[in-house]
Amino acid sequence: MKYLSRNNNVHGLSRSKKSQNIFQISLSDKQKLARHMKKNKYDVVIHLAASLEESTPFDMFVKNCVSTANILECCAETNVAKIVFSSSQLVYGKSVYLPIDEDHPKNPINNYALSKLICEEICKMYHNTYDLSIQILRLSSVYGPGQSSKYIIPTMMIKSVNNKDIEIHRYKNGLQLMDFVHVRDVCKAISLAYKSKSKFGIYNIASGKPITANDIADKISQVIRIRTTNAVIDKEANHLFYDISKAKRELDFTPSVQLDKKTLKEIHKNIVSKDDFL
Repeated sequence: MKYLSRNNNVHGLSRSKKSQNIFQISLSDKQKLARHMKKNKYDVVIHLAASLEESTPFDMFVKNCVSTANILECCAETNVAKIVFSSSQLVYGKSVYLPIDEDHPKNPINNYALSKLICEEICKMYHNTYDLSIQILRLSSVYGPGQSSKYIIPTMMIKSVNNKDIEIHRYKNGLQLMDFVHVRDVCKAISLAYKSKSKFGIYNIASGKPITANDIADKISQVIRIRTTNAVIDKEANHLFYDISKAKRELDFTPSVQLDKKTLKEIHKNIVSKDDFL
């Protein structure tokens, strides 16, 4: 919607959904994808698709890594001017130092994170071979209205709406440092990335400010009454927050949406308006 509001001609690709300007194409179907891209001659490609199915590594490799290679191959064939690839904070794995910058060691701890790191290397391959202009955005924990209920902020909200206890100990006793970025700031970063004159770049997209589960619960309590429980757990917290100075310097990216009462009210309103969340 952000790009449509600026009078851009935007197309979406989906494996299952087909509607106006959303075309049903599997990214693993190279021939069908190539025909579509040759027909439409896109200026910019924003690659956000990914599989999260940890239990099927081969399917994940095809849907994430092979599909990324297919997209980049078609971009090279059709002279796409700019590609933005959404990677993940998870490529870093366990933090060695804080804040985490783009040169931090990469040690993915699950298949999804490993597939994202492989995709980054595929992007480098196509940039080096075809001089494709590619910007890689390593997104931290994205939040906002409509987010899946499996993530921390909607989970806390839904439990509160249903008058259930929030189990703070699930989040390393509520003390683990995390970094959340609002979806509107992610959209801003994508816009800045595809307008960038840089031929290749990798950037952390985050708030750059650490926050804990206890902090989030305190903020939610300003919007809705909550109950929390805690228990001692014998598990070391892996703290995660990010150095975004490179994105500020090279993309002119500065987060503008705060995790505050206003944004939490927006999320709460979205939750209570959907029966399937309750």
